[in-house]
Amino acid sequence: MRRLILISLYLFLSIFASGLFVWGAGYFLLNASVPDYEENFSVAGIEGPVNVLRDASAIPHISAGSAADSYFALGFVHAQDRLGQLLRARRTAQGLLPLEQIAELEPSTSDALEAYAAGVNAWLGLVSEGGRGRGAPELLIADERTIAAWRPVDSINVANAFLNDLRPDKLQNELSGFPDNQIPSDRPATPELFAASPRVKLTAWALPEDRTTTGAPMLAADISGPLSLPSEWYLADLQTPEGVAIGATMPGVPFIVVGHNERVAWAFRSFSPNEIEEPEVSKAAQTSDFLMMLDRLAKSAGVNYALNATMNKVPDGLEVLAVDRTTLAVWPESEVKRPGSFQDARLAVLDDRRPVFTVESAIAVQRDTVSAVARTLLPLMAKELWFVSSASDIKENKVGKLREEVLDELSQWNGEMGRYSLEPLVFWTWVRALQRRILQDEFPSATAVWTRPNPDFLSAVLSDRRGSAIWCDIRPSARIETCQDQARAALDDAIAKLVDRYGSDPSVWFWGAEHTLNMQWSPIQSNGIISDLLSLEAPYSGDPYTLIASDNDRPVASSVGTNFQAVMSFSDESLSYFITPAGQSGHPLSRFYDNLFPRWMQSKYLVMSTDLSLARGGAVGTSRLSPLSAYSRAVKQGRSR
Repeated sequence: MRRLILISLYLFLSIFASGLFVWGAGYFLLNASVPDYEENFSVAGIEGPVNVLRDASAIPHISAGSAADSYFALGFVHAQDRLGQLLRARRTAQGLLPLEQIAELEPSTSDALEAYAAGVNAWLGLVSEGGRGRGAPELLIADERTIAAWRPVDSINVANAFLNDLRPDKLQNELSGFPDNQIPSDRPATPELFAASPRVKLTAWALPEDRTTTGAPMLAADISGPLSLPSEWYLADLQTPEGVAIGATMPGVPFIVVGHNERVAWAFRSFSPNEIEEPEVSKAAQTSDFLMMLDRLAKSAGVNYALNATMNKVPDGLEVLAVDRTTLAVWPESEVKRPGSFQDARLAVLDDRRPVFTVESAIAVQRDTVSAVARTLLPLMAKELWFVSSASDIKENKVGKLREEVLDELSQWNGEMGRYSLEPLVFWTWVRALQRRILQDEFPSATAVWTRPNPDFLSAVLSDRRGSAIWCDIRPSARIETCQDQARAALDDAIAKLVDRYGSDPSVWFWGAEHTLNMQWSPIQSNGIISDLLSLEAPYSGDPYTLIASDNDRPVASSVGTNFQAVMSFSDESLSYFITPAGQSGHPLSRFYDNLFPRWMQSKYLVMSTDLSLARGGAVGTSRLSPLSAYSRAVKQGRSR
């Protein structure tokens, strides 16, 4: 017996020691790829030394002797912080733009792409020498055993993929592929049914100098898209003797996409272009124009210069907004009036409400959580239900009493999508149930048609636009159902669903129980369990149609929404204010992986400045990139052979 106990003990200790060794080795490999922001490097590909100052949020402020060296350093820090994201972006973008269709680039833009690629490859070279855990934790489990060098064409492909994401995704709506004969002949043409949304949306609005307290124009920018860890956007400051540029960069591309230099700030507004299909050659040319436009904007000496320099470079579906100390401009000016979105309607209300804005009030507009959809649809859905007599049968059963209680709450609601509020949860559950009742009989197998909320379609039907109310009729039934019949039945469906899920006490129902901000770690290839462990999730206010947007496609978590915001001005008193929902680093063991998440939830923007003395306050490190000597280059080349 004693021998058996000893054997069991030795076996347990062996298993424990083996597990401890595996854990230790895994932790060492993972920790080895966490960037050291005070490490200095000798690299080939730069003309002079480059300093990379990391401020308190690990945002790099790059000081270089030339533009080429600054782009090199940006590629270097992109790879240092976001190598896995870079490789994932390259893999996703491959095949979208055939190499032979790349349009010609201006020399300065081409040189920037070359320098950026050299910077990425410099970091890849350091990783290949060992001791850095393959450069990113996801590469330890990825199927890429060797990492191909980054090429300028990879940056072009990434930019093309971004522009592609700005176009509506027809696959998002199952109806888009349906032949006309599958649409019931007794239903009117309702184009809102075919609406599709882009994967990424750019929004911007500007205020002239007479509407700001500082006396200088102000520019606010939002970008909506996938919410992930790391964030889709990377903040950076590039400083050279020719000038500075600070703002949001896209890992894989060497230019500031939304930001400002010393004289002009720029942002974009995206919309669906008039063309349904564009030839691939046109897309290739527009990608090149987009990169050249970003290059020119960063060098602009003012709004008029920016307008003249980029007028013919703006891709279809984009508008440029720019401000300097005195001027505001939007271009190109379209002769076609585009229909406004629900967000546009809400922005117009807030814009009209306040004659003069401060930075704080502009930020409040960006973070507004009142839903224009709720304010539009709810009166149409409940107009016959709010005024039911108290003596009616609505109180004769438990469901009726519950219905009256939630209707009373909704009647006093202003559309605020607060995460701890009852009304948004009831409203969106009701909307889903109503859309299901209206469309399931026409499209029983196309579940995406009646499960994904389509407020434009519901607004057309409930207001009987172009005779669209007939969609409310259930085709197989003998009687003709009205939209109010469907609204009442859908409300009961919604209440029953909420009771089943949360109980019969509405005081414990709240929007954040189902509407959560969900950001998952996004490795090169999907690893569900690991991604879930490294994700961030929290109850979240807003909906897809508030100015602080979120995705409402899934009932539980929001994985798409606003992922970058900025307010910029050139007044003497104002600085720039930027915020993203995650951190600069893509490494889960870095303290800068999710450090911006609490600020994002609390609407606390980062004060951004190109003044390095401000950046040094609380800086987490400074690293120096030095040119590799000819002798060292020869030694390295000899080793590589």
